[in-house]
Amino acid sequence: MNLGIARPGQYLTFKLKNEFYGVAIENVREINRVGEITPVPKTPQFIKGVMNLRGKIIPVVNLRERFGLNSEAYTRDTCIIVIDTPQNQIGLIVDSVKEVMTLEDRHIEASPALAGNKTTNFIVGLGKYDDKVIILVDIVSVFTPEQIGNWDNAHRTKTEAA
Repeated sequence: MNLGIARPGQYLTFKLKNEFYGVAIENVREINRVGEITPVPKTPQFIKGVMNLRGKIIPVVNLRERFGLNSEAYTRDTCIIVIDTPQNQIGLIVDSVKEVMTLEDRHIEASPALAGNKTTNFIVGLGKYDDKVIILVDIVSVFTPEQIGNWDNAHRTKTEAA
C-alpha cells in the first residue's frame, strides 16, 4: 500500500547497477533464478515477456530498464523477485538480491522532492543502514494499473485461446 512515505519494517534489498534498493517484505512472494522467459510481442521494452511459475503465467520486467538504466547481461547473481500486486504477480529482474533488513524510523528519511517529478513518485523514502543509502520503493506503484491490467488481459487472452 502506497502512503507516499516509507514505514518502519522489514525490507528486501537488492542492487541495480551500483545502487541499493529496498522493497517492503510484505510485497515479496519469492525469489528465483532467471529461467526461461517467453517474449510477448508489442509490449514495452522493459517487459521481457512471461514465465511459467508453477503453472501460473506471470509477466517479467527488467527493473533496470523500467528505472531508465542501461540493460546489462545477466550474471549468476541476477534474480527474479516475484511480487504480489492487487491484480496479479509480477517478476522483477534485478542484478542481485542482498538481504532482508529491518529499518526503524531513525533509519528512514522522506524522499527528496525531485522537482515534482511524477516519474519517481514510487520512491517513498531513503533508508540509511551502516554507510549505505537504500532507495525505498513502493514496488507496486512502479507500474500503472493500466499496465498491470493489460498484462492480466494479455494472459487471459493467451490462455483462453489455448
